[in-house]
Amino acid sequence: MRFIIHCYTFLFSLVTSALLISGCQQTATIKTTAPDQKVTAAPAFERKLSTITVPISFQATTLETKLNQELSGILYKDDNLEGDNMAITVSKMGNLGMRAEQNKIYFTLPLHIFAKGRWKWEACKICPVIDKTESTEFDVVVKTESLLSFTEDYKVKTVTTGDFDWGATKPTLTIGPLKIGLARFIEPAMQNQMARLSGMLDQEIQNRLNIRQYVQQAWLKLQEPIQLDKTYNAWLTVTPQDIRISPLQAANGEMNMRIGFNSFIETVTNGKPQVKVNPNLPKLITDNRLADNVQIGLIGEVPYPHATKLIQEQVAGKTFTFENGKQQITINNAEISGSGDKLVVMLDVNGKAKTGLFTKKIVGKVFLKGIPYYDAATASIRIRDVDYDLQTKDQLLKTASWLAKGRFIRNIQDQINFPVKTQLEQARTLLQNSLDQSARVNDAILLKGNIRSFTPDNIYLTPTSIKAVVNAEGNLTVQIVKL
Repeated sequence: MRFIIHCYTFLFSLVTSALLISGCQQTATIKTTAPDQKVTAAPAFERKLSTITVPISFQATTLETKLNQELSGILYKDDNLEGDNMAITVSKMGNLGMRAEQNKIYFTLPLHIFAKGRWKWEACKICPVIDKTESTEFDVVVKTESLLSFTEDYKVKTVTTGDFDWGATKPTLTIGPLKIGLARFIEPAMQNQMARLSGMLDQEIQNRLNIRQYVQQAWLKLQEPIQLDKTYNAWLTVTPQDIRISPLQAANGEMNMRIGFNSFIETVTNGKPQVKVNPNLPKLITDNRLADNVQIGLIGEVPYPHATKLIQEQVAGKTFTFENGKQQITINNAEISGSGDKLVVMLDVNGKAKTGLFTKKIVGKVFLKGIPYYDAATASIRIRDVDYDLQTKDQLLKTASWLAKGRFIRNIQDQINFPVKTQLEQARTLLQNSLDQSARVNDAILLKGNIRSFTPDNIYLTPTSIKAVVNAEGNLTVQIVKL
């Protein structure tokens, strides 16, 4: 009988132990689904409008050389004596001289003038007509001053007024052995002709300075992506929106003005961007408040697969313990994606929680959401305001309420760090090197500049990546060495 009692006692102990062991090893599986990974709800990536204000200067002698090349030989010729009984030929005698002061350009133009006059005299109706022509030639130096401005359709507008001095040869009339000076007779006529000569000069200046042609070429060229570096496949893109120009100023023989391009400017390091060229020039706007600065949006991009690799390096295999080791959780794997305006962090975890004699195992996937931001101190993308997505939180409250508490989240939030410092520094260095070393845009234009500072702008989520936008501020100057 005692033997039977011992047997029952032994069997009861085995059953009780089995139940206790079973209770200690209970497994809770977290069954959650991933949040919607569409980023359509995220704010659209907004490029920041940047004003590139380009000071342009060129020596007045550059324009002087251009005009001397274009203006040569006979400038005006009228051989027909009919109507006004006058024929005249105006030729350029020597080099046009030019100087620039304040907002005016002063020209001196040496001219040689050949003039032929005809007079008719009829003493009576039946008398023979006396038809006589005489000619003279002389030199004058035309002196003008021109006020330059620009029209909205990119034409140079000049208003020129002028006077003249006699040159080495003055007008005379030869009759037999007599040579009669005509200067005092012709001078009033010459004064009357100055408006016509000034108008001719205005027309020549406007014809020779085809600003629209140059701006059109620059407008199209500006929209072509510029490769900054082949190794990193880095590119600069400029998308101009409008063009502004300051009034022309001249001082000490140099002509200065500012051209401002309101543009979207970006530097990327993930390959040549596809751009749609806008061939249409906007109306030219005159603005006397343009500043000498440039702002360029530098983009540091972290594709989601790369972000996943980084976070796996940071947290995969790590075990977090709480309450003196009673609860612990191990991260087996991690993955990054986007949802709306938030980053989604998927963690594949297992862990355990001990309560008295019982130990509960935790297995499954949890999903965290947080707002990405640019941390200027570390030049990296981090996340803040991290929390479980609602479905995950509901599951945790049922299966592992201790895991829903904030300590684990804070640990994960501190671990997430996507550095973009290298990308941004590369973009900055490549941009500065391009301005330093590739200063000559072509044989007529020199481009120089300097990048002074970085200012964080914003973080944007796209369907494939995280973009950190940082504004680089500096200056840019252009010198025209040949028109």
